[in-house]
Amino acid sequence: MKELLFTKIEFLHFDLVIPFICRQCGTCCRTYTPMMSAEDLEVIARYLKIPENELFSRHEEYRLRYIAGHPLPCPFNEEKRCLIYRHPLRPDVCRLFPFSFGRPKIRGCPGYDEHARMVDAFLAGEKDFEIYDSSFCPAPSRRRSPETEWGRLRLALTRAGPSRLAVRHFIRMNDLPASFLERKKGFRRHSFPSSTSLHEEKV
Repeated sequence: MKELLFTKIEFLHFDLVIPFICRQCGTCCRTYTPMMSAEDLEVIARYLKIPENELFSRHEEYRLRYIAGHPLPCPFNEEKRCLIYRHPLRPDVCRLFPFSFGRPKIRGCPGYDEHARMVDAFLAGEKDFEIYDSSFCPAPSRRRSPETEWGRLRLALTRAGPSRLAVRHFIRMNDLPASFLERKKGFRRHSFPSSTSLHEEKV
């Protein structure tokens, strides 16, 4: 599994890494066309096996429509699927979405909505912290949260209402043991929504 994008929160004595899980909903591709050089477009035209002039004119039209405030779906998007998703020339602005947009309110993106709820839940009432994302620290170091903080963190996680997939990645990315989800008294499992689809489980 490829490494996920994330937000890193540095509290006074420990850090948390909050995963962003792309649900491949196509929201970003429906609202943005990335700027690309003519050289890159030539390479991609060969990769997609379409005439260069056709891709050039289509890309230019889509960029002008985006700038004018009337965006079309990205020319590299087909049926909610990015045609250059695994190509090395896929732009960084796409690879780092939503962080390349400065954490705005992005409507209709379930992955972003879940991520924002988790970040907001952990920051509620906090005053001393620093916050970064994947575009600023691609390989974050972490100060592991002490067990004395787990009760508070579990409560914040529950308030955020993440999917089981997000909880699993949160635990993995923060080097937490499975016992993180267990309450001290009775060791009963914490409950989280079970709405994660089979597709999401394979992300």
